[in-house]
Amino acid sequence: MTYTYSHLEDWIENFYREIDITIPEQINFEYIAEMLGIRVYFKPVPSFSFKYFGKYRIVLDERKNRKEQWNDFAHELCHVLKHYGNQFIMNKMFRQLQEFQANNFMFHFCIPTFMLLKMALPQLESEAIKLIGDTFNVTYPFAAKRLEMYKRKQFSLLLNKTITKQICI
Repeated sequence: MTYTYSHLEDWIENFYREIDITIPEQINFEYIAEMLGIRVYFKPVPSFSFKYFGKYRIVLDERKNRKEQWNDFAHELCHVLKHYGNQFIMNKMFRQLQEFQANNFMFHFCIPTFMLLKMALPQLESEAIKLIGDTFNVTYPFAAKRLEMYKRKQFSLLLNKTITKQICI
């Protein structure tokens, strides 16, 4: 079955290829931040991002482990790259939309579809989750959620193809 990329999946693949990251082992948030000119700080506070004197900064919660910081980095990176405005003063619904988008971005950025498609995933879901988690350096619950998203998209594409075929007959 042919996989159809979303705009986000296309954007993430292009982004990674532009900075010469093509395999999971190359993914490193400090390198990504350096390539984008973003300063990263570690403080004992919830993670957030901000712009100061024209430069973006991401503050990551030093109390979290490396895998959780990677998730937070990706979430905050979405705000830096794709969002505008101060969330403290924006409409609640718009802020919720941005948070939803940042969470979706986080899952796709931490486990890019173009890399996931190259993997031979085990049939047993628990083994697939472990492989994804270990390969992309994310927690197993995070890997499970991303695998669910991936399978849901594949099912949707298959269902759409089946329905389209039946309509054309």
